[in-house]
Amino acid sequence: MDRQPSIRVRQMVDAFVYAVAVTVIAFVGAAISSFVFGWGWVGVKFVLFVLGIGLFGIGTFALRPTPPWRDDSRLPEPDKPVLQARLQRLPPLDSYGLTADERFPTGAKLLLASVFILALSFVLETVFGVAR
Repeated sequence: MDRQPSIRVRQMVDAFVYAVAVTVIAFVGAAISSFVFGWGWVGVKFVLFVLGIGLFGIGTFALRPTPPWRDDSRLPEPDKPVLQARLQRLPPLDSYGLTADERFPTGAKLLLASVFILALSFVLETVFGVAR
């Protein structure tokens, strides 16, 4: 009995994997840049905070509805962004086969990633004691 999960479950898994991937990329980038400039873990925390706030704004802005008087988008979206294309090759997404229309919008996934990044910054400060 090879039964696919419902479309909502597949969409949520897709969004979760995307958000985790963006969070890992942000953490690695923040760690590398912070230690290169000598800021240490405090710098990682601050860079993650700034990235989280920035992605929160970008994700929110991307979710705005198109005004009724405008029928076109400002920037053409590629059929499959590079990150999404690479994530589609990883399990469990490789077996789900969601089309671009079935996925949550990129803005929603970036909004979720921003929450994960802000949570990681919070955990660094409260759990691991990374403070000034």
